[in-house]
Amino acid sequence: MRGELMRSILVLGTPVHCVTYNTGFDEVRRLVARGEPAAVAASNTHIVSLARKEPTFWDVMSRFAMVLPDGYPLVWEMNRRGAGLEDRVYGPYFMRHVIRNTPRPFRHFFFGGSEDCLRRLRAAARALQPDIEIAGTLSPPYREWTEEDEAGFAEVIRESRADFIWVALGGERQERWIIKNLPRHEHGVFFAVGDAFELLAGSRPFAPEWMQHTGLTWLYRLAQEPSRLFPRYFKFNSLFLYYLGRDMLLGVPRGRRPTRIAFLGSRGVPARYSGFEVVVEELGSRLASAGYAVTVYNRYPRYVTKEKMVRGMRVIALPTIPTKSLDTIVHTTLSAVDAIFRRYDLIYLCGVGNSILAGFLRQFGQKVVINVDGADFRRAKWGSGGRQWLKISERWATRLGDRIVADNGEIVNRYEHDYGVTPDFISYGCEFRTVPVNCGELAKWGLVPDGYFLHVSRLTPENEADLMLEAWREYRGPMKLVVTGSQNYEHAYFRRLRSLADERVIFTGARFGDSYVELSQNALAFVMPAAIEATRLVLLDQMAMGKAIIFKESPATREVLGDAAEPFDANNPVASLAARFESLSADPARCRELGERALSRAAAKFSWDAVLARYRQLFDDLLPGHFVAGPSDAESTG
Repeated sequence: MRGELMRSILVLGTPVHCVTYNTGFDEVRRLVARGEPAAVAASNTHIVSLARKEPTFWDVMSRFAMVLPDGYPLVWEMNRRGAGLEDRVYGPYFMRHVIRNTPRPFRHFFFGGSEDCLRRLRAAARALQPDIEIAGTLSPPYREWTEEDEAGFAEVIRESRADFIWVALGGERQERWIIKNLPRHEHGVFFAVGDAFELLAGSRPFAPEWMQHTGLTWLYRLAQEPSRLFPRYFKFNSLFLYYLGRDMLLGVPRGRRPTRIAFLGSRGVPARYSGFEVVVEELGSRLASAGYAVTVYNRYPRYVTKEKMVRGMRVIALPTIPTKSLDTIVHTTLSAVDAIFRRYDLIYLCGVGNSILAGFLRQFGQKVVINVDGADFRRAKWGSGGRQWLKISERWATRLGDRIVADNGEIVNRYEHDYGVTPDFISYGCEFRTVPVNCGELAKWGLVPDGYFLHVSRLTPENEADLMLEAWREYRGPMKLVVTGSQNYEHAYFRRLRSLADERVIFTGARFGDSYVELSQNALAFVMPAAIEATRLVLLDQMAMGKAIIFKESPATREVLGDAAEPFDANNPVASLAARFESLSADPARCRELGERALSRAAAKFSWDAVLARYRQLFDDLLPGHFVAGPSDAESTG
């Protein structure tokens, strides 16, 4: 099951995330688990006003993975725009919440404050969580730091192997320090938490609860240190009100609005189909979470949703002609016409057959990225006219798009050989769904765990389910074969599949969500009988669920699976696949071993976070200087 990505709302140009103490904690746990360094900040009016005023500081804040709504004025503005927050996420309270809920083996490091403050903080942290592991503390010298100092700090933190690095250097300085030094590290979440050390250590009292909940913490602090804080509060609170009023009256300045991206050519979201629909939902939702304003064009009436926003993406539904040959090109053409009036910054065009529209869109100043997928012109479902169109569309893609993207190295090699053009190689990611699901799907079909092989695909000729069924007829064992997928326009082909099936074959039709996951998790092995020049998303799905996989030997599929699956011979496929059915049905231990290897390979090579990073770099190359950090809500994107 996919979790919702964090929604963010633009406050004076800084994305502030719509989180609570609990959802914020869930996110930092995820950030730690992914094994890369990340930054989290507790933000208030001072921080967002300074980021609006100084472009260099805005650049710093745009690099934080999560920005907490620390101040009530931020919460009020976010709620005005539909955030629905009931409380702020106060930095010191958030630090306290994380410490309470992270016993060993999580490791904490405290950077900043005096030695006396750190001593008190260590005692306070142990009182909050008796099983806490404090990996280290460091009170940096009170002077200008040299490069040698910075390198030394980083070495101490790296050697501590800390998961959570809490940084208290004061507003603005700590944020700049974290982002500057993040590249020195390979692991750990760095938190900018301001005066949390002094408050949690008991060196200074918290403001009364009634003052906190009425947004008067600043007044309490001002009474404590009027000479130091009055100039700062007056300046930045005034700037906050000025910029907020200006934006409400005149709109967000062009240089301060998020980059607008539209996905054209897919069926739409939420994904109820494999292929591009999953890519659009998973990539688009992550782009929205990262601050891009994302729009997806849905096909009406096939892809109807009552929601105007799906996982942070705006949805626009346009009609189509629902036939095999016209469905995609008609809908994408209508979407392209609509897109030129909305003036997106970038169009992501799904499918090489739509590439002729790239020229039309670029005539109106649009940047266009085309995902060319595999060799569509070779697929048996198309007639000769369709295959010729798809073949010439490949050449159009190389000439009409600003950039083309391929999901598999074999596609890159073919485009280099045939057209002298090197696509950007960006594979897909996968969701790791190892928590057992039980929604009654096994009981519905009379299945038992490890008692069946599974095949999932659109039931079209190029996916070669017929080859699999011919091999199945030669295998006479007790296992069952579950065939999951829809027939779409291929009614004659589906009748052929039915004729090849015996009583051990179960056709479930299309299955999504928990039903699909339950069938996948409990299969002995997954079967992919087709050799296609592309990275199959269903293959990544099965790897991420730790399933043994049987596949037809081919370079593109081998690139994805490596040695973490069981191939069958493409030259003698029926007999070879039947032999794999026989051997694996008799060797569950081998299936478990293959599943473990597949899961490990998926974790190492197919991360959606890594995919997002590659696309962000591609978009930065195409749109230099564009603002990207921003909201994922439609109101703010215009």
